[in-house]
Amino acid sequence: MNQLLKSALYLSLVSTSLVAQAQFKMPSLPGGGNKLSGAQDQLVTQYVAADKDVLDANGKMDDALGLKDQAAQARAESAALSSGATLDNLKAADAGSSDNDAVIAAAYKNPPEMDAKAKATFTEGLESLGKGLLKYVAMKSSVTSFGSSLTSVSPAALPKVQSGAYIVKVFPGNSKNLFTSLNNAVTFAKAHDITVPPDATQALTSSF
Repeated sequence: MNQLLKSALYLSLVSTSLVAQAQFKMPSLPGGGNKLSGAQDQLVTQYVAADKDVLDANGKMDDALGLKDQAAQARAESAALSSGATLDNLKAADAGSSDNDAVIAAAYKNPPEMDAKAKATFTEGLESLGKGLLKYVAMKSSVTSFGSSLTSVSPAALPKVQSGAYIVKVFPGNSKNLFTSLNNAVTFAKAHDITVPPDATQALTSSF
């Protein structure tokens, strides 16, 4: 085989190898999708933990106020949540909390007679609500960071981060509503000789 033929054969083999590598190389997700997916998982985990505290609080305060149907609903919504909760789970939990807030607020205006056990249960609810708000405060930086990352995500990657985008969208309003709910609950507790736990007091002094 002459030198020219050897060179041609070598170039052909190299070219074939490069084409094969290009064909089988695993493509990276657009817009830093892998990194953003991990950030979304962390954000959802934080959000679910806070929401579960809020739902637990709603259930206990519902019980204390004699709102048995609402209490059962809050527990069902809490059970549906997990660290891998779907977007629909998150939306359902938020909608349930909003509806429950309205029912509890109405009950404050015409509360039932509350015995010692009911008052103790309400205090437990206040503690859970305070913990939920403190978790909201703690995740503010994660929400801000994820929201900033979304601005550089390619359209192709957006469907993969819908849960994170939803949290970024509703976080400001939910935070404000949660603070108002806790403040109203503490005001009600003080007016009815119900113990206010430290977590509730601390949460009301926290800043977003």
